[in-house]
Amino acid sequence: YTLTANVVGSGSVGKNPDQTTYTSGQVVTLTATPQAGWSFSGWSGDLTGTTNPATITMSANRTVTATFIQNAYALTVNVTGSGSVGKSPDQASYAHGTIVTLTATPATGWSFSGWSGALTGTTNPATITMDAAKTVTATFTQNSYALTANVVGSGTVGKNPNLSTYTHGTVVTLTATPATGWSFSGWSGALTGTT
Repeated sequence: YTLTANVVGSGSVGKNPDQTTYTSGQVVTLTATPQAGWSFSGWSGDLTGTTNPATITMSANRTVTATFIQNAYALTVNVTGSGSVGKSPDQASYAHGTIVTLTATPATGWSFSGWSGALTGTTNPATITMDAAKTVTATFTQNSYALTANVVGSGTVGKNPNLSTYTHGTVVTLTATPATGWSFSGWSGALTGTT
């Protein structure tokens, strides 16, 4: 009798013994071997189930199909700080070998500082190849700025709070105090008016 082994998906089937014909009652062991990124999902035809390797007894011409399915993986993206990460393509899971582009977008007043986990570095956008379930973290840091208060004439400027740098969105109160015999006449630069 003949034993025909077909494949659906990506993989191969080995026969032991590997012969062109088999005698009645001969037992043949079939082994399904998936290609990288694929998994064996089961037998159909004259052999059923998911046992691998499996045996079949030859009592007639037999046809067996091994079905392989492509592995799919989850891509988890976490954010530290304030911002978002876009995935292209944006899917719940990805077939083995899919290349995903990740784009980090900081919120106003924040900057993208880098990737960690399954992706490292500061390239943005960045690509990742899905060959397993992966977790990536995008880290955003809050922008900080210097506030320089210059004086024209004679007097001082007090800052409250008085810090060397301020994070984005911090409200600073400036108080102009003229020296004796001088008057405050106004602000210029990043602040205008006479308040």
